Amino acid sequence: MLKALLALIRDDAYRTPQDLAEALAVPTPLVEQMLAQLVDNGYLAVSEACNDGCGSCSLAQACAAHPGGLRFWTLTAKGGNACL
Repeated sequence: MLKALLALIRDDAYRTPQDLAEALAVPTPLVEQMLAQLVDNGYLAVSEACNDGCGSCSLAQACAAHPGGLRFWTLTAKGGNACL
């Protein structure tokens, strides 16, 4: 299931844990636990905040739809290799 989660993130890094949980047909808390495990083990990198402001950000509209901002993950080299 971790590989399936990595593949979903590889295909679309801008999904919420709820979206990922629906795609995997599992509870959201389980996805959040899996995401934390993948980050801790070096398969994912997480970005939770921007320092440049929203004016020129291509994600400003998506971010505004999520109170508190948008959190997204990217695969590290290790994570990319695990998806092969």
